[in-house]
Amino acid sequence: MDNGNERDRRTPYGKAAAYIYSLLSMILAIMVCFFILFTFLLRLVSVSGDSMNPNVFDGEKIVVSDLFYTPDYGDVVVIGRSTETENSIIKRVIALPGDELYINFSTHLITVNGNVITEGYRTLGAITDEGDLTYPLTVPEDCVFVLGDNRNNSLDSRFSSVGFIRLDEITGKALFRVFPPGKLY
Repeated sequence: MDNGNERDRRTPYGKAAAYIYSLLSMILAIMVCFFILFTFLLRLVSVSGDSMNPNVFDGEKIVVSDLFYTPDYGDVVVIGRSTETENSIIKRVIALPGDELYINFSTHLITVNGNVITEGYRTLGAITDEGDLTYPLTVPEDCVFVLGDNRNNSLDSRFSSVGFIRLDEITGKALFRVFPPGKLY
């Protein structure tokens, strides 16, 4: 019995079958990894609407995660209000629980806890649409205040129909854009 030559005696069909088997095994392993990743850790969300222009556009696909997530200023978040009448929305966190927020619609400045916020991301137009809230206001505990980046074409926390967003309504932070590929802001 010469075991060293057994490998050399394989037919070309045997080598091809072994190659195909290893290739299919690798593809299956990758698919299982993606399934686990996108079932338990990440979600793919399709953006609908123009309220986050010029940073996120209608029809784009973004990856969202809520793993160990705590909202922070400037985060782009997905808010899961999926009911028969309300869909999930995507907005930017402007103020956190307990913050005092003031929007000056004459100067177009937003202040949080007495400090004018500097927005390192692009927004469309100065904020002029007041909504139906009265300022200054204090963000309730366990809530955040959100705005769309397209400030005058966004249904967001300025309107009582959206209002403050409870922390348990945030389904995750937008991490990056899948289609087209790239950063969000």
